[in-house]
Amino acid sequence: MKTRNIIILSTLLFLLAINFLVFKSYRVQYFLVSDNNQPSISFDSLNAILPRIPNITITAMPLDVYRSNYLLKEGRLSEAKNYIDKAIKVNPHVHVGDFFDTKIFLYEGKLDSAYISSKKAFFGWSKNIDHYNAYLDVLEYKKDTLSLVEAYNFLSPDLKKRPEYFERFYKSLNKIKLSFLITKYEDATSIAQDSILGTWVRAYNFPGQVIYDSTSIYRFKRNNILVDVDGNEYIYNINNDSLSFSFKTNIKKPFQKVPIRYSPSFKTFILYNVPLERNAYQAQHYKKVN
Repeated sequence: MKTRNIIILSTLLFLLAINFLVFKSYRVQYFLVSDNNQPSISFDSLNAILPRIPNITITAMPLDVYRSNYLLKEGRLSEAKNYIDKAIKVNPHVHVGDFFDTKIFLYEGKLDSAYISSKKAFFGWSKNIDHYNAYLDVLEYKKDTLSLVEAYNFLSPDLKKRPEYFERFYKSLNKIKLSFLITKYEDATSIAQDSILGTWVRAYNFPGQVIYDSTSIYRFKRNNILVDVDGNEYIYNINNDSLSFSFKTNIKKPFQKVPIRYSPSFKTFILYNVPLERNAYQAQHYKKVN
């Protein structure tokens, strides 16, 4: 009887210890979800608070995946690879190895290898948002719109409806498109006062394509009159490769002056250092429409 009580007590203590470790692990897991992308603590600090039991999350993701991520952030590649190997043994079906291979290849600048591993991770376990984001990161580097569209079409209808999936898709698509935007004009030269007469629409030059922005239109008239898209009139002047704007009531004091150049091959004039909000500046391109 005494032996039986000892066995029961030992079992209860064992189960209590396991439950405590599970509870402690869940608390750390909750922290990891928000901290994983931009770690706020070191690997050593994480490892000190993360119990060895259980070794997977409530979603069956090996916890060594998170340990690997913290090590990667610190540049400790060899240690990260060891934990990746452990994670693969715990659950080989969620493609964590391919996912972390992608992160390591990107860290080492091996884009082709990163493309292969990220594709395996995404198509092998597409419902993992980290796999999706990693694959799209690589496609952005490769400027591969065809594979980007293919990846989005591969998603289930439910995933396509989730903001974190469709918003990232359009963000990546726009980023790739903008990477082809022509911003350097080798033949840029001065533009004469008479040559700017006419209506000019803001334009984005891409190889073989021009996209117009009808919200920004300038009409340059004789007598140095400039009319904007809202019909407001100003006085303009071109001098020493600079275009200045003045109110008609105060011609001698321009309220804006920016460098201007003209590309004959693209039939585009470029305004440089156009001021935006919060002390930001940009170049703007305009093409003549009449």
